[in-house]
Amino acid sequence: MNDIVTHPSNHYWTNFWQRQANDSQSLPDQHRVLRTLSKRPIKPPQWHSTVDYVLSQLNLSPEHDVLDLAGGNGLLAKEIQPHVNSVTVVDVAQSLLPASCSNFKSICADMRHVDFAECSFDRILLYAAIQYLTLAETTQLLENARQWLKPGGVLFIGDIPDANRRWNFFDTPARRRSYFESLVAGKPIVGTWFDRRWLERLGSHVGLKHVTAIDQPADQIYAWFRFDFRGEK
Repeated sequence: MNDIVTHPSNHYWTNFWQRQANDSQSLPDQHRVLRTLSKRPIKPPQWHSTVDYVLSQLNLSPEHDVLDLAGGNGLLAKEIQPHVNSVTVVDVAQSLLPASCSNFKSICADMRHVDFAECSFDRILLYAAIQYLTLAETTQLLENARQWLKPGGVLFIGDIPDANRRWNFFDTPARRRSYFESLVAGKPIVGTWFDRRWLERLGSHVGLKHVTAIDQPADQIYAWFRFDFRGEK
């Protein structure tokens, strides 16, 4: 049985993902979390490349305890699980979360409100989800993550929309029109776009070390408009 932590929220993206989770229960795992390219599942070699890359950035050891925030249906957490002591997955959509087991714990909660004891985790992962936070919420989350990390721990944030490459994504008049209309409607396409230097400055501000905005390898499916971030405690 999954642990449940409930918080009321009118946040657009919270509602979006709860609807997506409920409406996609019969779909393949990648479709359920919208990890697709041109609305098609990522081919196995591309997905394995993503997994290998994330694992290399986390630099895991068998004694590590890992937190996967906004982890959805555990696509990455299940790949991490064999390499570590424990994995805790947090996601706002109950029907997405995989079942808890011996070293795998699922918590239904909003990542903006969940809380853990200081020094609980060796690694914290936030993959393809930071765009669902405002800048203020991102600041608070990084402050929390630093507290939750053990000394020497690593925070890895992946697939961050790059503000300086926004127009690589909205690359036609029709797509740009949809983008601006979505802002007016309060239903932003993609979500928040981040400046690399802003995120690095934030990492330093909250007390992380060796903070780095990272270019994704060219074989990553969204490398043309996204980047990654890594910091240590």
